[in-house]
Amino acid sequence: MPTDYRHLYADAVATKLEPGEVILALTEAKRPHGLAPDPPPRPPDPAPGDGTAVAGMGLANVALSGVEAIDNIGGGGPTDWLIRLLFGRAARGRLDSAAADYVRAVPTDAKLLAVVTDRRLVVFRIGRSTEVRPFGERRKPVVAAKLKPLWSVRRAEVTGARRRWHRLHGARLRVTFRDGSWLELTGPLCMGRQRAGELRDALGG
Repeated sequence: MPTDYRHLYADAVATKLEPGEVILALTEAKRPHGLAPDPPPRPPDPAPGDGTAVAGMGLANVALSGVEAIDNIGGGGPTDWLIRLLFGRAARGRLDSAAADYVRAVPTDAKLLAVVTDRRLVVFRIGRSTEVRPFGERRKPVVAAKLKPLWSVRRAEVTGARRRWHRLHGARLRVTFRDGSWLELTGPLCMGRQRAGELRDALGG
């Protein structure tokens, strides 16, 4: 029998939403391992003798080098082809994109809850459970304190969603954004086609 995620999470999620915001679909999820969004373009060289510009470029390069490390797998190295072969890409886009914000905010090893509302796509981190229950007993609803909002994006920024197959997962959900970037979600073990389809349909994909 499939897990009833609304029973488990709807009440807790409702306390984290904006007034009047309505839940359309939700499911446990995970950010798949994969390559990070593309690195930023190199800034143009400053004009010779412009000391202020040189100093500014140096500070910008330091900042960008820190932002580039937004994924623990993949970064333009010689093993990227192998990572892409095994895991594909978890997201793609410029460093100022919605997908890059997602990669910076959402770790690959966290248990997540993906929620589609009438206003947003929201990703929560689910805290560890200490619940002990007899085998076969229904899980108790999660309390609001166990959900930490990590990232969200307005529905107006979402341009599409589609369910896709990947060799490591029965289904993934790819969400694309107005800025041309995209991200993917999968499940704790694998996101089933039904769950991915529910999120896709709720996003209007």
